[in-house]
Amino acid sequence: MPTTSVQLPDLLSVGRPYELRTNRHCRTVTSASEAYFHALPFSILNDAEKEQIGQMKFGLWASVCFPTCDPPQLRLATDFLTALMICNARFGDARITTMRECGWRDSHPEVFLDEKDSGFSCLAQHDLFRPLMPQLTRAMPSDSSRSRFCVSAEAYHTYQEHILAHRRANTLPSLSAYLDLRRGFSGVLMVLDLLEMVEGLQISPNLNEMKLAVANILALSMDIFAYNNDQFIGNAFNIVSILRAHEGVAVQGAINRAYALIELASRNFVAEEERYTKRHATSPSSSPTAWVWNPLGGKGDGVAARNTDKEKGNEGKARDSQLYMQGLKDCIVGTLNWSYETELFFGSKGDEIRQFGSFIRVASPPSSSYCLSSFLCLFLRYLRPHPRYPRSTYNHTPPSFSMDAFASIISYFVVEQVEDGPELPTVDGDKATGSSGSCIVA
Repeated sequence: MPTTSVQLPDLLSVGRPYELRTNRHCRTVTSASEAYFHALPFSILNDAEKEQIGQMKFGLWASVCFPTCDPPQLRLATDFLTALMICNARFGDARITTMRECGWRDSHPEVFLDEKDSGFSCLAQHDLFRPLMPQLTRAMPSDSSRSRFCVSAEAYHTYQEHILAHRRANTLPSLSAYLDLRRGFSGVLMVLDLLEMVEGLQISPNLNEMKLAVANILALSMDIFAYNNDQFIGNAFNIVSILRAHEGVAVQGAINRAYALIELASRNFVAEEERYTKRHATSPSSSPTAWVWNPLGGKGDGVAARNTDKEKGNEGKARDSQLYMQGLKDCIVGTLNWSYETELFFGSKGDEIRQFGSFIRVASPPSSSYCLSSFLCLFLRYLRPHPRYPRSTYNHTPPSFSMDAFASIISYFVVEQVEDGPELPTVDGDKATGSSGSCIVA
């Protein structure tokens, strides 16, 4: 199978202006969180998923995104990010066509009767999120933060349903529609809402554009990082594949175009921050490390007590908003650096790829046969026995098998093979199909 070496853009440059900080409670909280997930029953988390948790370093991700939290808040963030990424890994499986296969249920025991808590009701439908609901509800510092999180949670559930509908219909969303969907079904909006919850912030409603810009940076960056693995498992819902389908560009061109969208989002974030700063005077006491509020268990270690009044005046919200903007920067630089540390995207080659910026693209199966796509997904899963958390195969030695038998099966399925990847699909409005109307695996 032919492969092509693709140059990754310097994604770390997007976060380079910001300081990379790590929570000092990372190790102890990570150990406790991993122990919790390993103790879950097989019906919620299978053995293959449990085996991968340590290598994914979700605790490190939480620690670089929430560097000033005390252990209770960091534990909540770590558990939430772990549940989120496990759900997303299931969702990325090209064979998944129903929400139930990702862990969502049609009904749940926890019922939030208040309409404003509908987002909690959505999350309570998922096996992994359901145990976290008591901590999440207690951590809400205000009604506005509760409302924002519920909106993001509903978007996460609803947009995953939209993507599965596209998958069942063998269609792709338009580029603009995908950008909106990606922010929602990736769950990064909920991650950014966690900043308010774990830090106890009551922020200005004028920060939404900054939040959306950061969500674009994180979601699209993860798409670029995950493209190789998404190719491997036949997942077409990736910004690189979407750009290839809609703009007719090669893989390298699509990656460069995706990076341009990330740079645009970064510039929008900086511009919004400058506009906000000009409108609001910054207090000298608004340092991001001046305090840590603990909604789950008292005051932080050696930090000043925080004003925990339910509602604040304009000055307090302005200070909290500055802290929230610092938290957004932590999420940018932390996520980008973590992406090379985790084995989620590049296996054990993260340091090498960070240094040289290239990776090996697995050639795609021809778009003319959905059967071939499905067969290759199954065959590659045979070579890689743990399908959840797609991993790089750089150092993987596959089990022995008959190449002659495999070649004969391939020859039965293959209709046409393009050396540099599949024939690009025809795009018509929101629909994109291959030459035979098959599911696009770009």
